Amino acid sequence: MRLTRFAVLLSLAVFGFFQQDLVQQALAQTVPSSRGELRLTFAPIVKKVTPSVVNVYGARVEKAPLNPLFNDPVFRQFFGNQFPQQDRVRRSAGSGVIVDPSGLIVTNHHVIEGMTELRVSLADKREFAADVLVRDPRSDLAVLRIKPEGGLQAIELGDADKLEVGDFVIAVG
Repeated sequence: MRLTRFAVLLSLAVFGFFQQDLVQQALAQTVPSSRGELRLTFAPIVKKVTPSVVNVYGARVEKAPLNPLFNDPVFRQFFGNQFPQQDRVRRSAGSGVIVDPSGLIVTNHHVIEGMTELRVSLADKREFAADVLVRDPRSDLAVLRIKPEGGLQAIELGDADKLEVGDFVIAVG
């Protein structure tokens, strides 16, 4: 369900690119009349949006028992709760999309939830620390900010009111 929300968000962003003549013909409200009409490629769209798609990585340090047996309730009943613990790094990963050239990124809330360190990796392999600006667990969306040197390529957002059931959509990331 969470991936579906992100795919819908990304498809709304990608929809703005669909205004090209070839793709616009594919979205016409008619049934394809030949095999040739079915052989469309999304390669130009993918090439255009890929620089706007990012990877989001999160990490946090949490305490964990040295031995998994220490988590067993029966074991705790006999030996109590005082067991040696170690620091363990918990990680998360997901994708996002650049929505503003200044460094605003939309991602899923579950990717950044509880994380104390966030990093964003761009398609050109540059990596930046990220700050959370807005988070909404109900919609599973979050907005991050990175501070790039120079502008970034933001996705072109389209008009969601123009989408119809049966339209082609793709998810990248």
